[in-house]
Amino acid sequence: MRLNNYFDEIVNNIYLFQADDLEQLKALLTKEDLENLDQLLEEAIQFGIHSVVEKKHLAPSKNPHDYMSCSIYHWPNPNTPDGLPYVERDGVDNPEAIHGDKESLRTLAYITYLSSILLYITGNEKYLDIILKFNEFWFINPETKMNPNLRYAQCIPGVNDGEPGGIIDYAASYGYALHMLTLLNKRHLLPDEFYLKMKAWHQEFLSWLFTSEQGIIEGKRLNNQGSLYDLLIVNIKEFLNEEESIKQSYYEKLLDRLAYQIDEEGKMPLELVRTKTKSYTTMGLKMLLESAYLLQGFGYSFKDNQDLKRAFNYVLPHYLNQTWEHMQIKEFDSYRGYYILYLFSKIINAEVHITFEEMPMHWGYILLKKLLKGERKYGKN
Repeated sequence: MRLNNYFDEIVNNIYLFQADDLEQLKALLTKEDLENLDQLLEEAIQFGIHSVVEKKHLAPSKNPHDYMSCSIYHWPNPNTPDGLPYVERDGVDNPEAIHGDKESLRTLAYITYLSSILLYITGNEKYLDIILKFNEFWFINPETKMNPNLRYAQCIPGVNDGEPGGIIDYAASYGYALHMLTLLNKRHLLPDEFYLKMKAWHQEFLSWLFTSEQGIIEGKRLNNQGSLYDLLIVNIKEFLNEEESIKQSYYEKLLDRLAYQIDEEGKMPLELVRTKTKSYTTMGLKMLLESAYLLQGFGYSFKDNQDLKRAFNYVLPHYLNQTWEHMQIKEFDSYRGYYILYLFSKIINAEVHITFEEMPMHWGYILLKKLLKGERKYGKN
């Protein structure tokens, strides 16, 4: 999908593929598919990214290398002369909050993610060159790199200088690019020197996630934010080749989250209090399912999990028929639902039959359609 579409509800627009998925895509994607993906990548490269040191306003630390962003759902207060403190408008994006470091990090994630898929499938080293160039700029070059923390992410002007939810800025975008780098590294497709430098940055970042007040708070949250935090931890640990140290505890934690977040009807009550309940239900399921997909790769099974089966039975007709019975103030991209159904097919062996809307430059149309058609027992056009 094009960069501006990717930015819209970013966490619901990006997929956590495993090596088996990429191997299938390697066999299924046509020359035209690869050309379309390459075109999407080139468009993003032309947009470019900017270093954290280039932003107009420094973080309160006054360190130009500290990442900073503002909460996307907060707006200037109409009842005060200076607009402070900002007030919440749940589900309504403040376009000002997209610009700056958040925009640059999202663009980096997009470029790295697509380049990684194309490198894995084609072996063309031009994609490796792109990965190295953009990631060295953001994480390694001492003049331009980001410090390994999100202390000043998603601030609310007039209220605070950073939110625990600011961890989402990284987790919902670059976390997926990092997973792709993990898959590349396991195939010995990344230079050792680059991997070791990225490893060092992420070891420091992981320490901040575990010990900072924001990280501790985020890890204890019971809704999609806590699930995304857990997914990020497992993701980083796998990149560091340290998953053995946490996989059992995070498997048990995921079982607890599934039991708590999914009710007897298969609904997710914590996500039904929002103004975009279909989007947030999808996000909540996505975080849980992607964690299960990662842990499945470590030998754990969720095939008989009753919480997931109830959730699947509840959302299936809504995703297939484009229906919903709760508040949703924004249009919902059908491919977000199709991806959830794909994850269900991989995790609980659910059978789904999807008729895909034709969207040639949407990577869901290019990638998901091929994967579901490539597995006869799960899907058909």
